[in-house]
Amino acid sequence: MSLQGLNTALSRASTIDRALAEAQRSADFSAPTGLDAPLLAGLLGRRTAAGRAPVLLAITATSREGEALRSSLAPYLPHDAELVEFPAWETLPHERLSPSAETVGRRLHALRRLQERAGGAGPGHPLVVVASVRAALQPLADNLAELEPIELVAGARGHDLAQIALRLVDLAYARVDMVSRRGEFAVRGGILDVFPPTADHPVRVEFFGDEVEELRAFSVADQRSLPDPVERVTLAPSRELLLTPAVRQRAREMVHEFPSLSGMLEKIAEGIPVEGMESLAPALLERLVPIAHYLPAEASVAVIAPERVAGRAASLAETNREFLAAAWSAATVGAGAPIDLDAGDFLSLRELRDATMFSAPGEPDPARVWWTLSPFDAGEAAEDVELDSSYVRVAANAMPSFQGNVSGAVDHVAARLGEGWSLVVAAAGQGLVERARDVLADAGLAGRIVDEVPDSLEPGVAYLVQADAARGFEVPEAKLGLIAEAEFYGRSAGYDARAGKKLATRRRNVVDPLQLKPGDYVVHSTHGIGRFVELVQREVATGTRPKGPSRTAGIAGQPTTVREYL
Repeated sequence: MSLQGLNTALSRASTIDRALAEAQRSADFSAPTGLDAPLLAGLLGRRTAAGRAPVLLAITATSREGEALRSSLAPYLPHDAELVEFPAWETLPHERLSPSAETVGRRLHALRRLQERAGGAGPGHPLVVVASVRAALQPLADNLAELEPIELVAGARGHDLAQIALRLVDLAYARVDMVSRRGEFAVRGGILDVFPPTADHPVRVEFFGDEVEELRAFSVADQRSLPDPVERVTLAPSRELLLTPAVRQRAREMVHEFPSLSGMLEKIAEGIPVEGMESLAPALLERLVPIAHYLPAEASVAVIAPERVAGRAASLAETNREFLAAAWSAATVGAGAPIDLDAGDFLSLRELRDATMFSAPGEPDPARVWWTLSPFDAGEAAEDVELDSSYVRVAANAMPSFQGNVSGAVDHVAARLGEGWSLVVAAAGQGLVERARDVLADAGLAGRIVDEVPDSLEPGVAYLVQADAARGFEVPEAKLGLIAEAEFYGRSAGYDARAGKKLATRRRNVVDPLQLKPGDYVVHSTHGIGRFVELVQREVATGTRPKGPSRTAGIAGQPTTVREYL
């Protein structure tokens, strides 16, 4: 479902149009949180129309906020737009623990997409990479997008299984007897079992000579093939520190310099991946670079809620420095010189901005832009001459939250429609969209369910659309507003499915039997699924349970629930 029509309707407001006019240069925007997604989509669209690369790096304070931004941004972008997450490591850069292969795979996928655009390859549709500040400020190896992943296609010829195994080792896969984790592979005769970093299941590749005869996913638990065949598998690196000849040689040289690290360094020198070896990347690699190194020349960078991002960046830097001092002072005991790992420390936000905006020291890159989107009004701000940045305040308001009071939301909608406003009510589920229509209809309000929001909105009409929107907004000048699911219903059912799963066990204990109706399904902790029949009051002399599976004993004189079990 699409909210792209809302972009067009919003652009007719002069306050939004003034903001979109800044698309070709750096700017600091002040707007309600709900406007972040349509404003970013509009800015990216203006840059694309001007011939700039349709690539955006959006930085949020946390990964959860990044997830919400990706969900909210998707309905405002063209259908062929690509939204990619660039996740952060689960560990600090200098911790002697390796990030998971899944995280590495998703990070490398995002970097390859950016590198494709930087090289002029790849499709011309919008590409949005969303990163938390922790992911965006961590330096990276400068060669992560250079190694092409291994592509295996069913029916393809010209493959040498022995050479594939060697390449998998170069891509930091661990060779094992039986595959059980991402980043592992095993070879048995003409069969290759391999677990790609971002796959849900490992893949069994059967070779007939130099031909890939069959690809099939299999279960880790029993090693049996799953029924559906696989047409193609992509084997990307499973670690960000690849054991290239240069890295192995440097590790070999460091063995005698740092005796306390000799066990780790000796394995690295032999090309064996070691847990936590990424912590030595600043010493083993020639250089580390910011994520700006992978951005196309005309890319845009947007910092969402810069106040929160800056605070998070300062906290990360402090925590990492404390950890580095504590962890590596003991690790380098007996060394001829202290090991220098400062190059792997988190960047500051200013350093990342400089790396993005200056292609060379003192030479700003006019093709790139740096935007900040803050919910706070900074007042009149002086222009930043160095980066040609301007301040733009969008005259809009946040949609009030009705705290689950649907009648309050309906009253607000009625008041706005009566004043000639056009409103869009967005919910993630079709059932909630239909329920909103019924609620509005009961109040005598015009609610129209649409698949896509039209470019021209009729005054006095509420358009109901299935779309994910984290927050709503109101633009008084255009008499236009968006009400998100969280505001209309008081919570968002589609925001985070994992949260629902965590609450499920608690919800089952708060069923009120007095609210049950005959025919309702219930789940009993002992008997399982049942159908509620009736609630009766009985006199029970003892605490023994009456015979029969459809009776439940209770305290004398108290209501007793009677269930018919299926």
